[in-house]
This record gives sequence, structure tokens and C-alpha cells, in this order.
Amino acid sequence: MSTRYHIGAKSLRGGIPAYSKRFDLLEVHADPTSPSIAALRRWRKAVPPHFEFCVVAGKHLGAVKESPELVRELELAIEMIAALQARCFLLPTPVEVTPSSLWRERIARLLERLPRDATSVIWEPRGVWEHETAAAAAKKWGVVLSVDPVRETVPPGPVAYARLRALGETQSYGESALARVVSAIGPRRDAYVVLETASALAECKTLRRLAARGDGAVERGGGGRVVRPRTVTTMKVRDDEQE
Repeated sequence: MSTRYHIGAKSLRGGIPAYSKRFDLLEVHADPTSPSIAALRRWRKAVPPHFEFCVVAGKHLGAVKESPELVRELELAIEMIAALQARCFLLPTPVEVTPSSLWRERIARLLERLPRDATSVIWEPRGVWEHETAAAAAKKWGVVLSVDPVRETVPPGPVAYARLRALGETQSYGESALARVVSAIGPRRDAYVVLETASALAECKTLRRLAARGDGAVERGGGGRVVRPRTVTTMKVRDDEQE
């Protein structure tokens, strides 16, 4: 299987046209600091067809506790997914969201309200979640678990989402570490990799070379017809949950 790699930096560097010549993945946060919907539509038109956007949930949506702020962020996220024709939505949950049954129920209910037609939902838990527990929950909910492939096992499935952080003494990734990333991801339909280091561009080039050498993956996305979301999905609004 030929894996389509989509590689991005931690944040937008320069204008979107220049960025898209170096990377082909960008996370865009759905919060008050995000560009307008009209600007996001212009972004979509300014990048090549293979370029991918991932819409990232705001802090209230990530908290998965019903509130007016959550509803507003959910509405905004759905609009942004449509404007960017984003094939990924990332839900990072904070340390307060634990593996307890209450929080699991809240996550499951929220996931029911997200568009799934052409958008992969990525879940990135923080805090006390054990990797195996989180992987089992993600499989049950039908979402992709975001992992650090240097330190964690990449769960099976057609899509992988990886984040390489600059932590402690690891401020950059050499060729041997990136080769392990390619090996850990293995054959997939799509592999999304976010490089949070200052040397992301050099690492992006190395990662593409290793991926192409390892399994024949095309270098910049591509490879077959890409189905994208184009319309805003109707949202179900629930009553406030009780503690």
C-alpha cells in the first residue's frame, strides 16, 4: 500500500501560499483568534489540491462539557471544516477529561455531533489516559488517536495522525529517528505528521525522502481522488448536562 504523507509545521510560517510550497498540512484552531470564514475560503483556493487542513477544537469544545461556549465553538468548527474542505478535525481534551464513565459519555455524545462524511476525527487526550486505554476508546468511537510515534505505538487503521514535539533534550529529529517514525506508521491510506520543532522544514524533507524510499509513498499527498466536505452539517444541540 502506498501511504499518502501530509506533513506540516506547528503553526503558519509566513503567508499561506509560501507555506504551502514547503508543507502540505496546517492545523487551524477554531477559536476567536481564527481567521474569518471568508479568509479561510481564500486559503483553500490559494493552496494546491493536495494540501490538507486540520481544524482544531477550541478549549471549550475540547473540555466536552456542555455550555454556550461549547455550542459556539462547535458551530464555528463545522463552518471552518466546510470553508477549508478539511479532511481532519482534531479534538484535544485537557487533563481534566479523565477515563471515567462520565467523561467517556460526554466525549461519545460530542462525537455524534461532528461531521463524519469526509472528515476524519482525531482525538488527542492529555493527562492520565494510558496509551492502551485511549487506543481502545478511540477504536470504539471510530476516531483516530493522535500519538507520538517515537514514544508510542501507532494504532492500526487507514489513517495515522502523529505529532513530533520538541520536548526536553529532543529539540530536533535526526534521520534515524524519522526513519523509526516511517516504520512505526507503516502502510496506510493517509499519514498526517505535525512537526513542532524549529527545524521542521529540514525534517519534512528528510521524512518525505525516507517515506518515498521505504514504501513508495508519493511525496506530497496526491494519489487518487480526494473526497472533501463541502457543506455545513446540521448540528444537534443538547440541553446542558448535569454533574
